[in-house]
Amino acid sequence: MFERSPLRRLRAGGWGCLAETPAARIRSGSCAIALGSAFAAAGSPLRGRLTVTSSHIALTEPVPELLEEIGWTGGECITDGRAMVHYMRTTPDGRIAFGWGGGRIACGARLGGRTELDPGIVDRVASDLRSFFPGLEGRRITHAWGGPIDVSPSHLPVVAPLRSDRVHAAFGYTGNGVGPSRMLGRTLSSLVLDRRDEHARLALVDPEPRRVPTGLPSWLGGNAIRAGLVAKEDAEERGNTSGPLSRGLAAIPERIGIHIGR
Repeated sequence: MFERSPLRRLRAGGWGCLAETPAARIRSGSCAIALGSAFAAAGSPLRGRLTVTSSHIALTEPVPELLEEIGWTGGECITDGRAMVHYMRTTPDGRIAFGWGGGRIACGARLGGRTELDPGIVDRVASDLRSFFPGLEGRRITHAWGGPIDVSPSHLPVVAPLRSDRVHAAFGYTGNGVGPSRMLGRTLSSLVLDRRDEHARLALVDPEPRRVPTGLPSWLGGNAIRAGLVAKEDAEERGNTSGPLSRGLAAIPERIGIHIGR
């Protein structure tokens, strides 16, 4: 393992793969590409197959008495069914970790730190947290953080060749990478070793690609759709009918074959 080695160039063909770093040229029969979500969206082979958004979490001070009062003492993880999903769990020292997958959409790989910590999104998460748990009134939020998410149009991860049957990548985990990454790691292993086993034959391997808009249109349109979804779900939570504009924006993904939600 040679961590922090910049990859300057990768070539592949029937003869195998050649990776070039500042200090070495590495040859192999095949290779697997593991990329962070922002870089994956910017890389030309995956351009148009991913959108980068963010998810943020707020963490309370210890509130074991509140957890006891509401009966949340078993360490259960909870999510709701929104398109802009809330997810939450308790910690061993009695805190509530509460997250929201409704962060702003990034423009390509230009994250600007917003996917890691967006103050406006953190304020929204903290407000939603107290709405879910009114007993937190007056209690402190001690930590908050976020991170980028590579969102695939199908909301499912994908394993696909990148311009050569010698190079494969797994991407598009859409915020659900812990379990699927282990499964698709086995799939990548089977593919680069040319094993024709059950892992290499999963339906997630090289499906018909779905495309998303790229560049400025993607950023503008994606954030408009996001605003529509947020407004629609906020209105429905209050028991109101959402406006025609928010309903129209929220309906666009389904009309163009992009899956939103859980």
